[in-house]
Amino acid sequence: MKHSKILITALLLYSGMAGAQCVAPYFDLTNQFYAFDNGQGHFLEPVMPTSYKAGKNYLAFINGNNSRLRLYYADKVYTVCENAADYWATDNWFVWKNYGLLGVLYNNELKPLDKMVLGEYWVGDSIIAWMTTFNELKVFYNGEMRSIEAFPIQQKPTPDGASNFSNARIGPNIFAYVDASGQFKAFYNGNIVNIEGYEPVMFKVDRDFIVYIDNSNNFKFFYKGQSYETNLNNIRQYWTGEGFFAYYSLQRELMVWYNGEEHVVAQDRAKEIAVDKNVIAYTDKSSNFFVWYKGKTELLERFQPLSVKTYRNLVVYQDLDGRLKGYYYGKQIQISDQIVTTYNVYNETVVYSLQRGETNFWCDGKTTTLQY
Repeated sequence: MKHSKILITALLLYSGMAGAQCVAPYFDLTNQFYAFDNGQGHFLEPVMPTSYKAGKNYLAFINGNNSRLRLYYADKVYTVCENAADYWATDNWFVWKNYGLLGVLYNNELKPLDKMVLGEYWVGDSIIAWMTTFNELKVFYNGEMRSIEAFPIQQKPTPDGASNFSNARIGPNIFAYVDASGQFKAFYNGNIVNIEGYEPVMFKVDRDFIVYIDNSNNFKFFYKGQSYETNLNNIRQYWTGEGFFAYYSLQRELMVWYNGEEHVVAQDRAKEIAVDKNVIAYTDKSSNFFVWYKGKTELLERFQPLSVKTYRNLVVYQDLDGRLKGYYYGKQIQISDQIVTTYNVYNETVVYSLQRGETNFWCDGKTTTLQY
């Protein structure tokens, strides 16, 4: 952790800068590693990393030469630890786990949370949870660490029966679990909420949202602190998003539960479908391409795109000629009016190349071309 104090100074200077959320990795013709950041290219490493992950305003990666975990932020590269550790890039946080040490980049500091995390841990967008060596369940939330359970939470066997794992799930801002006495609980908005007095058959978690199967075998929802009963059961295929539940009904309809109500999105199963954060992008049996976004369904094209990629409030797709189009915060957009063969999406930055020696970056309606 010797680099933490150096990092604090750089981040404090950078934290006041606005609009620094267009960050993406790219490589030159000799596979040297760069970061695109706020309209400029920044050299990172002379060789390709073994792995990398992009946050909104940083890049974390494992160095290709010596396998160190490194972090690019505010025009500089910092070594987080001297070996290849586990790491995550969420919307808000950079989190890493090196042997027993669990840490987070928070308030401009590489902050160690616990140096003896030898058991399970869970990483969300605003919550980190872990089991301590004393079998306490702790969380890091809103800048503070606290114990939420003094006893081990319920364990379940793996499908092969070889080991056990804790009966818990984490979403961006909810941590749901079954405690030692079998009660179904959640840590949400800084509070422990008792959801049910029994273990649900199944549960999944997303932002502000928990879906679970109750003891009557019906699906039930916990949304923004309120419980909702349903008569839904025997659903074979379903997805969760941020505040919604999408599924196929017995009549093959594509349905969405959103804001306490059910809506028919499509009359038949989709040919292709992608569900991510706030969006559902799907092609129907007639090859019409639709997007559902925050309760609204919109026809984008009367053809099936060559490819589709999504992130939260962004859908990027190729038309039949290979040009890049998109759907961004509820509006259709043009990303590239030239043919693109390959592209990547990092958060809300789209990266593509039209010719050797240059890379294009589309972010927030603006395209920047860097040459090398």
